[in-house]
Amino acid sequence: MQVGFSSVDITPELGIYLTGYGMPERLATGVHSPLMATVMMMKDGDTEAAVIGMDWCFVDWELTQDIRRGIFEAAGVPEKNILFCCSHTHSAPHTTYMRTLGRVAVDPENKGVEYVKNSIPAIADAVRRAKASMHEAEACFAAGKTETGVSRRGMDKLGRVTGFIADPYAIYDSNMTVVRFKDSATKEDIGILVHCSAHNTAMGGDRRISSDWCGVMKDRISKHYNVPVVFVNGAIGDVGPRTNRWMDLGKDNFGYSAGGGDGAASAEEVGYRAASDALALLNNMRDFRSDLPLKTNTATITVPQEIPISEEEAHQIMEKYDSQTEKAVEPPIDYQLAKIALNTWKQPPQPEFKFEQTVIAFGPLAFAPFPFEMFSVFSLRLRKFGPFQYTLLTSNTNGRNAYFPDRGAIACGGYEVSCRKTIRPYVLTPEAGDLAVVQTLELLESIK
Repeated sequence: MQVGFSSVDITPELGIYLTGYGMPERLATGVHSPLMATVMMMKDGDTEAAVIGMDWCFVDWELTQDIRRGIFEAAGVPEKNILFCCSHTHSAPHTTYMRTLGRVAVDPENKGVEYVKNSIPAIADAVRRAKASMHEAEACFAAGKTETGVSRRGMDKLGRVTGFIADPYAIYDSNMTVVRFKDSATKEDIGILVHCSAHNTAMGGDRRISSDWCGVMKDRISKHYNVPVVFVNGAIGDVGPRTNRWMDLGKDNFGYSAGGGDGAASAEEVGYRAASDALALLNNMRDFRSDLPLKTNTATITVPQEIPISEEEAHQIMEKYDSQTEKAVEPPIDYQLAKIALNTWKQPPQPEFKFEQTVIAFGPLAFAPFPFEMFSVFSLRLRKFGPFQYTLLTSNTNGRNAYFPDRGAIACGGYEVSCRKTIRPYVLTPEAGDLAVVQTLELLESIK
């Protein structure tokens, strides 16, 4: 297999709206670290594929298609064989058309969308350069544990999930996988791939543009090996950065924050920890292999969905509010949800949600992408039952459609379960995750 890497700086101008945290008019006043698009281009025979690590929070499906079309026109890579993986930094522009209820002031002029479209030529050129730089490659794979992330769904003594409190005893995906590529002829390093799971939110509400902790990690590793580093985030839905920022929310609800850190100190703290874990794996690599057959396959994943509020419940909620609510600049969330539910009940039912999924595998490793913020049990299940030695679930890849919690998380509630109601008029049913895993495993089996 031939492999090539490249990267491009796509840091926007100051003054652009920074997404995340639900903070209206959070405009960028400085730069902590640049936003990068880093490309890993692969070719084996007639098969080509690209994995692009983006220092963005998310990109919806419509913009993803625009980006992939631009890449195809510039570099000839088949659109379906492009994985556009967002790191989920909350210190990047609002790179989506999507609006979340309760955040009407978010990027009202769609400058983030304009920024995405203006970035397409640079991203496409990076893919073209990665393709032009390809060499016959050999690779070494390694996996270990990391404390980069931690479950952010800590409970109080009554079992309530609130406040993004870290819970080191809860289930989460603590795995880190790294791949080091070398030129088969010269034995020189070509590039590095790193995969692990954690929300990219250590910077917190800081108003500086930042690639957050993953940028710190990439920079540290890149300086050590002098090659580009592609980072792909895993199951971020219920995993936050393991910071030393203490939170006390009262009512026996306290602990270290796994929602947001306290600026550059937290980003560097988490980033250096991740880099140390990755470097420990990379520096001990000895056995490189050249048998890296590249395979891809695309399918449509279909999962059940439902309107989260019944017609009766929606009418009851609407009756709570007086006639002035409609005229409010920011009506209460319950009111907005009830109004949307009533309008949705009047439309033809949509019992299923469908999304495109392209699995890409080379040698013993496979990517299983999802356009959601996935929960850890799905990543762990794919690792356990997947036919590849390294099966890597990737969140916010080729689209974004809110959180994707498992059945247990839905039963316990919490922010992630509630938040998904504010992004789409439908939510996925509790069994949707299990069905998505089964379909993904079938797709992986088809290329094994």
